[in-house]
Amino acid sequence: MTARLAVNGRFLSQATTGTQRYALELVSRLVARHPGQIVLHVPQGTPVPGFIARHVEVRESRARGQVFEQVALPWASRHDLLLSLGGPAPVAARRQVATIHDVSVFRHPQTYSRAFRTWYRAMYRVLARRAVRILTVSQFSADELGRVLRVALPRVSVVPNGSDHVDRVAAAPPDLAAYPGLASAEPWVLCVGTLARHKNLGPTLDALEAASIPSVVVGARGSAAVFAGPGAQRWRYAHVAGRLTDEELAWLYGHATALVFPSLYEGFGIPVVEAQRLGCPVVALDTGPMREVGGDAAMLCDPAHPEQVVEAVGRLVTDPGMRAEVVEAGRRNADRFRWDLSADRLEDALAQAGWSW
Repeated sequence: MTARLAVNGRFLSQATTGTQRYALELVSRLVARHPGQIVLHVPQGTPVPGFIARHVEVRESRARGQVFEQVALPWASRHDLLLSLGGPAPVAARRQVATIHDVSVFRHPQTYSRAFRTWYRAMYRVLARRAVRILTVSQFSADELGRVLRVALPRVSVVPNGSDHVDRVAAAPPDLAAYPGLASAEPWVLCVGTLARHKNLGPTLDALEAASIPSVVVGARGSAAVFAGPGAQRWRYAHVAGRLTDEELAWLYGHATALVFPSLYEGFGIPVVEAQRLGCPVVALDTGPMREVGGDAAMLCDPAHPEQVVEAVGRLVTDPGMRAEVVEAGRRNADRFRWDLSADRLEDALAQAGWSW
């Protein structure tokens, strides 16, 4: 039996967050480059986008969720090289290229529920030993895999996120009546992330609140099944939007004074390059991969001094010339992160795993 490249398609059954977008963009490019050479395994009832379905053999399992991924998928792909681009991956797969986006379950365990962190820690330890190659999204994250999971760096390929998916999005305003002040000329900032503790939104929103700077917080509600102690709304000037469409988020990027990205720990931080590509200045903390990802265009602040975030936003408001320079530098930086370039790196990683088309 001739081996083929099998793709773990569970991501198509999930709501789109950064990890699902990563998988979708890369799989879309692989199938376009190599039509007819990939088999896509999906859980029961999973819709497959037409532009992918036209170029692959789709095998729909009778199983769903974890049973699909951990039981049905390893058996169904036993003769092939399996590519898993989402967060979880089957620990029993015989030959697999697996993606570990970050090791936050080890670095910030208090963020997650006990069940979630126990499972992910065990899974990542097995994948670190068994996978023929590991993918991750930044050199920072690759170094973390070495430090935390003892993965030898020659087994790791850095395949970063792209930014150019936002080029396809036609911006559309959200319901501005829900966010008082956004339709005016007053400065306001955008925050993208959950209330997970390592995302560090709380102290930053406290600092913005003290300075009476309005904010729109996208995605902040989180999931009780994943995150521990997500907290409660306590800010007068913060408007918690929850999940918005890509079109609404693009509008917010295009109109905010800045994206404030206060996370203490990320594998990559895709909102940073999304914002930069759409002309939104980025104010972030000098942590993790932010220098690597944000380049010299991100305004980086000391994590111990959240008031620096307020000061950076103030400079963007009072110095239009500096703001224009930050915007232009951001566009240049974001252009380093394009999905076609990431797909090139993915193909290199597959070759190093012994795959040839």
